[in-house]
Parts: sequence; structure tokens; C-alpha cells
Amino acid sequence: TPAAMNALKQLTRGSVLQNASRSLTRNFHSSRPTFGGDHAPAYVHAPKMYDIGSMKNRKLTFGAMAGGAVLLGFGIPFWAVHYTNSKL
Repeated sequence: TPAAMNALKQLTRGSVLQNASRSLTRNFHSSRPTFGGDHAPAYVHAPKMYDIGSMKNRKLTFGAMAGGAVLLGFGIPFWAVHYTNSKL
């Protein structure tokens, strides 16, 4: 019946809004964020992630990465032109 469907729509609409407002008030935190103390690493979530100074073979690694980036940056366009011209 249409009256039952209308009542059901109103019931679900009200409960969805109530649940949404409850979750918004639960997830809000007004406290100040905590910062690292004296012995905390620079990046707390992954302490060894950005510790570049103590990396082994740092010059070799970054040299290889920079060389690979330059090779890809120039190689892909040259290969694309060669491939396009070979199709003609």
C-alpha cells in the first residue's frame, strides 16, 4: 500500500540522518595533536623511510635513479617518434 511505503520511507530517512549525525559527533576530536618528544624520529609513522643520511651507497643509488629518469625522459619520446615513423 502507498501509505505503508511512505511511512517506511520516512522511517528510513530519519534513521539515516540520525546515524549520520551520531557518527559525525563521535569522530570529531578537539584535542591538540601530539608532537614527537626528545627521542622521536623526524617522521613518526615510518622512522627509516626518510633517513637518507644513513643510507648505504647513497651516491650510487641516487645516481642510478637520476640516470634512469633521464634515460626514460629522453628514451620514451625518441622511441615513440621512431615507432611512429616506422609505421608510415
